[in-house]
Amino acid sequence: MLAAVGLLLVVMWSGLNVASAHSICEHETAYYCVRVEVSASNPNARDLYLDRLRHAYVNLDDPKDLDVRYIRIFAGIAAAMPKGPLDALHVGGGGFSFPRYLDAVRPGTKNRVLEIDGELVKIAKAELGLRESKDLVVDVGDARLALKDIPDHSYDLVVGDAFAGESVPWHLTTEEVAQEIDRILRPGGIVMMNVIDGDHSRFARAELATLKSRFRHVAAVIPEAGIPKDSPVNQVLVASQSPLPRFTIDPADGVVISGRAVTDYIGNARVLTDDYAPVDQLVMSV
Repeated sequence: MLAAVGLLLVVMWSGLNVASAHSICEHETAYYCVRVEVSASNPNARDLYLDRLRHAYVNLDDPKDLDVRYIRIFAGIAAAMPKGPLDALHVGGGGFSFPRYLDAVRPGTKNRVLEIDGELVKIAKAELGLRESKDLVVDVGDARLALKDIPDHSYDLVVGDAFAGESVPWHLTTEEVAQEIDRILRPGGIVMMNVIDGDHSRFARAELATLKSRFRHVAAVIPEAGIPKDSPVNQVLVASQSPLPRFTIDPADGVVISGRAVTDYIGNARVLTDDYAPVDQLVMSV
């Protein structure tokens, strides 16, 4: 999922915010088996399941209530950006919890969401409290196609949170996409991206290498205990042409690695391109 206002974040977390689910679909769209459940922790909240995984938690009464680890990391990164409204581009909508959060904590923020699944947007409006407005606009269609028509220097933050099954769609992971995001970000803008990977994190490291091929400064948020060998976790990838601000992340949600540590983490990972992006082969399966 790529998206939002001068910031590209790729986020993945352990404790899997994307928990396995085994019950039947409530809705079948062209892209997902969708189920919405009343949250066990709050009767006024809903959990969104896409295929086998829990993708979002939405408090219908309080958009600032973030029960999903990688969304809290997104929030910590956004909080380090200059105060005031942002222009944010979200690649992937899911439960639309993060654009609703930004709308609540930074009044006047302009959120544009690129979501390929029109039926999922309808479900979010019917069951997850999504309301479009002048400050939260949803465009239905392939984000890769939409990016090329966005004017230069339009966004402060780009947020990547798009998934096809258990991985980011390959055509949203490449150096060519990073180039488009760089073009549409304003000076000082950030991109953050949510990815899910584990063990040797071959995909996460390749995506970081791809961001590093285009942006001067990159970082990642990984679990405090490190990447588990036996299960995938959410990791958040962050990049900018300007030095990254100091993020405040709850240690329970993860630690930030940057500088030499993130270079070591990338290692010899190969940059992803439109001619080489075997994402499904690189990512660790849930």
